[in-house]
Amino acid sequence: MDGDKRVEQAKARISDALTTDIDALRAEVARLTEQLSSFIDEEKSTLSKLLSKEAKSARQMFDSTLSDVGSKAGEISDAAREQASDLQKATIDYITKKPLQSVAIAAGIGLLLGLWSKNRS
Repeated sequence: MDGDKRVEQAKARISDALTTDIDALRAEVARLTEQLSSFIDEEKSTLSKLLSKEAKSARQMFDSTLSDVGSKAGEISDAAREQASDLQKATIDYITKKPLQSVAIAAGIGLLLGLWSKNRS
């Protein structure tokens, strides 16, 4: 019977040791879970700040590019307006200097357009 008592005591010691080890393992898992959670929160915050900064930078680049495009469009519009004005002045000068030729050219263009539109119908 003495052997049975020793086996029971050994089982109790092993059970106590396993319980202690499992409790220590649970505490370690809880600590690691907390550390991982903190790390994820820090990384999330860092990434959020980085994305916000990059979005702001992209927005500034977009605004700058849009402003440049607007300026260039304004320059092109001004140049086209100036060319149209020059063409109008040249046309008026030509009509003033050569009125009969201008009427003949206008009549010829009208005749051609009339024939062209008649053939299309």
